Formats: sequence, structure tokens, C-alpha cells
Amino acid sequence: MNGVKDMFNRYLPVDRTNNLLLMATALLVVWTSFELLFTRIWSNWMPIVPTLLGYASEGLLILMTAVVIFHPEIGRKKLFKRLKNPLNTSLLVFFVFALFSLFVNNVPFAQGVFGVRALFQFLILFFILLTIEIPEQWVKRLFHIILGLGVLQVVVGMFEVLFKVPLPLRDAEERRSLAIGEEIRAFGLMDSSNTLGGYLVAILLLLGIYIFVYRSQLSKKQMLIYGLIGLVLLTGLGLTFSRQAFLAMIGCFGLVGLIFRKTKAFRIMLYGAIGLLVVFIVGYGIALLTLEGFAQRNANTFDLSSNYRYLIVLSGLLVFTFSPVFGVGPGMFGSNAAFFFDSKMHQFMHEDLPTTMQTVDNNALYVLVEYGVVGVILLGLIFVAIFKTMAKLISFNDPKRRWVGLFIITFTVAWLLMGTLSTAWENHQIALFFWLFLGIAVNWYKRDKTTEE
Repeated sequence: MNGVKDMFNRYLPVDRTNNLLLMATALLVVWTSFELLFTRIWSNWMPIVPTLLGYASEGLLILMTAVVIFHPEIGRKKLFKRLKNPLNTSLLVFFVFALFSLFVNNVPFAQGVFGVRALFQFLILFFILLTIEIPEQWVKRLFHIILGLGVLQVVVGMFEVLFKVPLPLRDAEERRSLAIGEEIRAFGLMDSSNTLGGYLVAILLLLGIYIFVYRSQLSKKQMLIYGLIGLVLLTGLGLTFSRQAFLAMIGCFGLVGLIFRKTKAFRIMLYGAIGLLVVFIVGYGIALLTLEGFAQRNANTFDLSSNYRYLIVLSGLLVFTFSPVFGVGPGMFGSNAAFFFDSKMHQFMHEDLPTTMQTVDNNALYVLVEYGVVGVILLGLIFVAIFKTMAKLISFNDPKRRWVGLFIITFTVAWLLMGTLSTAWENHQIALFFWLFLGIAVNWYKRDKTTEE
């Protein structure tokens, strides 16, 4: 044992290990933004490449976890103390219930595990971030890297719209939009326009809240640069034609402005949200009148006989009646695991649903069906604990804590809203922002509590 300790002290002292874990976290953020590009466009001519690369982020997280657990100064006996945080109780209760539902419903263990994983994609990253020191300057550097990634995604999206590049990249003939005359929508390097929309919402919230929290410390040049970046990101969001993402962003800016309306700077966010809502309504109306594809897509939306989201809800409510209290079990209805393992619950899917669907495209519905009323309540308690912790964090008279805390509050709301119309909760590109900054926020919250004690 002493030999292992000596090896760590020689090659991976605490400071170096901390820096390596921070670098790995930044690499994970960058890789996640490009992951789908590599795992999709190579599938036809190098099938083994996307399979291996698709697990690169999981492999990196496992390596980071091993370092944390076995490091003599970070893990081992000190690990439980470092992992202690206000969210543990609610998380533990939910996981105990998930295991209970898994066994009660006789769910195959692997299927159940993958079903829970769909909700908690980066929970491991959250716990890793609790064990290390996270400097403010590193978070700001990561923030600027994220801004650069967002701008790159928008530039790629503009190229796609300009040259009418269809989705997915690997096979233009499979693009649904071309078949029904729908408009070409920006999707960047993501798997869909809604994914890019949710990704940009997260970055816009980060940027908007950063500007308002640090406004007194920013020069006019910096304000101008950040303003231009925000305009580019907003344009990219508009080109995704993602109604759910745009409305979620408006709601979040309005929420911050409403909560802190007594502060002039934050009141501007409320006015900005109202202005964006007007822009959305006007732009929506113009698009309906001028874009045939957009009008066609909206006509399909309001035709309930062919609206797949409405038909999914009908199917989900039918399955929900089988076990409304405890649910039908994790991974049994709507998560990716249910489709991968061809769950028996799929026999109750509406006959008019597309046969190519690999998800129910509604996180809220599948959570209700898989975990039942009890599971939804327990999941809700997790978010109550998050909101309470973040409210305490932003009460500190410290800009960096207010920035991260406010982002978690607003983005959590946006994330939950987007999950009612999409798979945002189990989407790597969107979910990563939630767990990443939640880990940073709770880390700083714990540091403050330790200092007080």
C-alpha cells in the first residue's frame, strides 16, 4: 500500500492531479461538442470507429473516477467527506426507489441500469468535481472555450442553411425535411436542430447571466465583444427553428428578471425577455407566411391524427395505467434503453407512429410512465434540493457564485421545459452543462460552508 502511495506522491501529487482532472473535464466538454460528427458520418465506411468513439467520454470518466478513488490525498478514506453534499439524500432515495421499481417489475438488470443512466448521464462527473479544487479562473477559461464552441456550431449551422445541407450528414436521402418540403434547419454538429437549440440556450444563459453579474468589472470593449457573440448565438438559435428552445430561453431570462426585478440590471433581462417574446411571435408569423416548409410542419403539428408527439402521449398514458404508482420500471418504456432492448411495452405503441423512432421524444412522459407518481415526486425532491442549495449559494456576496448559481436555477428550468417536448434530459450535449456547472456550484457551496465552520 505504501508503494502505491509513494507512486502517487511521485508522479501524481495533489496539485498535478487536480490540474489533470480539470484538463480532462475541459476535454470532455470539447469532445462532447464534436462527438456526433465522428460517430455519425463515418458509420457507413468505418463502422468500428463510431462504436469506439461513442464510448470515449465514458472511458474518460471511468479513468477520472479511478484516479479520484485510488489517490491517497483525494480519495480512499477522505472520499466520503469530499463527496458529502446537500443533494445526497434526495439522490440516494431516488436510486433506492429505482432499484425497487426495477425488481418489482422484473426488469432485466442491464436494461434497468441503462434506463436510469439515461437520466443521470454525467452524475459521475458531478461527484468527481466535488473532490477537487476548482479555481475561478479555470471556470472563466472554460466559459470562454464554451463560447468559442457555440460560435463554431452557429457558423456550421449557417453554412448548412445557406447551402441547404440536410440532416443527418451520413445520408441526405433519409432527411425527413426533404420528403415533406420542410425548411432546412441549422443543426451544427449535433444530431438534430432541437439539440443545437438546447445547446445554444445553455450558452446564451451562461453569457447573459455572466454579463449582468460581472457588468461592473467589464470594459466597454468586452461588453461589445460579448454582445456581438450573444447576437451570433441568438441568430444561430433562430436558424434552428426550435420553438421549444427559444421559448425556454425567453422564460429563463424572464424568470431571472422577475426574481431580481428590484435590481435595475436584472430588470433589463425581464424587459429583454418580453422583447424576445415579441420577436418570436412576429418572426413566427412571418415564417408561417413566407416559408412553405415551416407552414407545412406547423400544419402537421396541429393535425393530431398525424402528430407523433400527441400519439406518443396517448401510448404513454395507456402504459401508465398498468402501474401508475410505482411505474413499469426503468428502461421499460421510453428511454433509449427501452428501444435498444425492445421492451415488451412497445407493443402498446400507437400503430401510426413512425417505425424508425428510437425514443418517445418526451422525457417527462417516459419518467412518469417508467417511475410512476412516486418516482416523479422523488425526482422532484432532487430539484427542490438543487434550487434550495443554489438559492443559498447566490446569497453569498460573490460574483462567481451568483453567476454559477443563477445559471443552474435558470438552466434547470429550461432543461425541464425542453424535456417535455424532446429528449433534452438524456442528451449528452445538453445534459453535460447541467451536471458540469452543478458540480462546480456545489463544490463552491461546500467550500463556503467549510470556511464558515
